[in-house]
Amino acid sequence: MLNLKGLKGLSLTLYNIMSKKFIYLLIVTITIALIGFVAIQFYWINNAITLKEEEFFRDVKSALYSVTNKLEKIESLKRIKIHQENQKLFNQKAALLYSSLKNPSTDSTAVFEEDGIKYRINEQKKTTAEGNIYQKTIESISGNGASEVHVRIGYEGNIKNNIVEDSILAFKQNEKLMLLDEMLKSLYQTNKYKPILQRIDAQILDSLLKLEFLNRDITAQFEYGIFDYDGNVLLADTSSNINKIRQSSFYAQLFPNDIIEIPHFLSIYFPNQKGYLLKTMWTILLTSILLLAIIVFAFTYTIQTIFKQKKLSEIKNDFISNMTHELKTPISTISLACEALNDEDICSNNNIKTNYVNMISQENKRLGLLVESVLKSATWDKAELKLKIEEFDLHNIINEVVENISIQITSKNGVINKNLNAEISKIKGDKVHITNLIYNLLDNANKYTPKNPDIKIVTENIRNGILISVIDNGIGIKKENLTKIFEKFYRVPTGNVHNVKGFGLGLNYVKAIVDKHAGEIQVTSEIDKGSCFKIYLPFEQHQK
Repeated sequence: MLNLKGLKGLSLTLYNIMSKKFIYLLIVTITIALIGFVAIQFYWINNAITLKEEEFFRDVKSALYSVTNKLEKIESLKRIKIHQENQKLFNQKAALLYSSLKNPSTDSTAVFEEDGIKYRINEQKKTTAEGNIYQKTIESISGNGASEVHVRIGYEGNIKNNIVEDSILAFKQNEKLMLLDEMLKSLYQTNKYKPILQRIDAQILDSLLKLEFLNRDITAQFEYGIFDYDGNVLLADTSSNINKIRQSSFYAQLFPNDIIEIPHFLSIYFPNQKGYLLKTMWTILLTSILLLAIIVFAFTYTIQTIFKQKKLSEIKNDFISNMTHELKTPISTISLACEALNDEDICSNNNIKTNYVNMISQENKRLGLLVESVLKSATWDKAELKLKIEEFDLHNIINEVVENISIQITSKNGVINKNLNAEISKIKGDKVHITNLIYNLLDNANKYTPKNPDIKIVTENIRNGILISVIDNGIGIKKENLTKIFEKFYRVPTGNVHNVKGFGLGLNYVKAIVDKHAGEIQVTSEIDKGSCFKIYLPFEQHQK
């Protein structure tokens, strides 16, 4: 014999483990852990974004400083090129002077001017008893009226070369000093009053910015402008975001090495800076979001599983309790009958003996039906339920079932009314399963009506089939339980109180049969007012 008490004790132990207190404590623990994980993830993501912004700020600043330095170098190279050209011109003049001094002729005077300085060369030749005497004078007259004279006198034969060399040397020294002075003045004073826009080529500036950003892997769209010390815009590549460019934190001073110069600033603005930074971090963000989604899903699934297991535990407890009571009666009856048959006085009376044997046989059949109903429930989920399709009259089936169950209803001072309004009552289906379906619905209506049951069964034709309605005035079903009543072994939890017989398989079986016949089932109910089950069965159907 099965140790039902042991099974029941084990079930109650599991139920205690899955008690509400334990479940709520587990949920709170998991929730705290999840909140902590989410907080850490957000902190980590925010920290990563902050570091990325700082890196972006450093790279942009570095690019701006590099651009300003290159602009300054470009301008310096231009000035050096100009002075190189002046040096070349100077060398050409010195060569001409050397040639003229090298080949003296008669008295002559030559005057030329360069860079505001006049040069006058006088050549004189005198003939004496000692020989030809040459005198050459190079005179430079500066712009302020000062003059410098270089004179050479000597005899032909020993003065010619000396005059030339010394004169050229003096000329070169003077010119180089003036050239150096001019270069220094040009480097530090030439740009003092030169407009900033004349010192910068907009195309070169744009190219330098793009190049420097590209070297630092910055591909974000940018806008730039040049502003004076008072914030007035002097140059901008756009007119829509002038204020944002002016207020940008990315700026650098142009030509910072100028002496006594009004400062000008190059400012950069990135219209979509946030979006660009997030785009560059999409792998990190996507990984974090995906990981977070997995954790949240796992948390949700865990909570659902906990409640599902709790519900299954309650259903199992209820099922074991119901099964215990259902099996207890026939087992007790068989046990008593067996004890009675052991009595010699009873065994000597054939009539009494036959009654006890029949009782044992009936209770044995009852046990077999109970076990078979549980075993058959497994086939409903595995799609192993096969239908034997035949044509029959549904009204005849209803009449037979009502006649059989009327005794149980009248024993509770109840009534059952039939309103068979369907004009077409013949359908094709499994006659046995449809009969069981009708019986289960009427049996439930009777069982869940404590006293004076008033049950109605109504039929009508809709669409291409028959609608069967079973209405009772029983205890009703709560709304939260309406979607669960068709689940296997489900009964509205009543603890360990066994006031309604059954395993919770009736409505699960009804739903399986309706689905197999390609039908539909609906239920409406109100507490303490009753329930209404509506089943639609088509005339013609193909077995699912």
